[in-house]
Amino acid sequence: MFFNNIINHLKLWCKNKAKVYHRVYDAYGGVTYVGYLIAYELEFKLSTLIDKPYESIENLKSEVLDVLDVHYEYAVINPQNSSAKYIIDKMNQEFCEYLEEVLSQKEALAMADIPYYRVIIGSEAKALQDKFRSVWGYVNTSYWFPLMGDKPKEISEKFFIMFNYFEPYMKQFEQIIGLPETHLYSYGEDNSRPQNCLETVELIEYGGLEMIYTDKDFSWAIYFSHENTVAFAGSIVPTVKELLANEKEHWDKFEWDW
Repeated sequence: MFFNNIINHLKLWCKNKAKVYHRVYDAYGGVTYVGYLIAYELEFKLSTLIDKPYESIENLKSEVLDVLDVHYEYAVINPQNSSAKYIIDKMNQEFCEYLEEVLSQKEALAMADIPYYRVIIGSEAKALQDKFRSVWGYVNTSYWFPLMGDKPKEISEKFFIMFNYFEPYMKQFEQIIGLPETHLYSYGEDNSRPQNCLETVELIEYGGLEMIYTDKDFSWAIYFSHENTVAFAGSIVPTVKELLANEKEHWDKFEWDW
């Protein structure tokens, strides 16, 4: 059995808690940042359970409780003082209480209003990482620059543009690639977690980490870089060039505004 809706309700709880702790931190500072760190971390861990089959809801509950003890964030693993430890313990207690509430309502739960987002781990993630490397020449330990020179040479359809010229066309591009109905794979930088392979229906521009997206057939790729470029490769390139025809003077040009 699959319990995506239950998991998504738990993820929404984490999102809402993160927002609350962000507001508290913005207002008061201090160690309250650990509240949104643990909320984001828990949402990430819950996302590894999406589309995972379980024999029973009790098996799901057991695994959800198990992931509470798995941590990646340094500030969560090593709380800096008793106040941080209090926040972590409080978050865990409140989450467990909400888990019981959700499970008690499992038959009557409305559909959670949250986009599909699955964190891929283990052998599936390794296989995806290998394919990103073999098809697009991408690894998440360095920048991906197939558009700047001669590597990888086998990618013939490729170009890049600065993100600010692409941003006005984002919604049109998402329609072209079929979002949010179409599922994409993404892979990118992440220093605090074991993998950063995702199956998603959202295209999120650069947010501090390099990220590459591809369709499930690996026929095209789009890459958001730290340099504020957006790079395109593969079968989507002719369509994107048509979409960005009015920006042609900016194709394959670095225009950093330092």
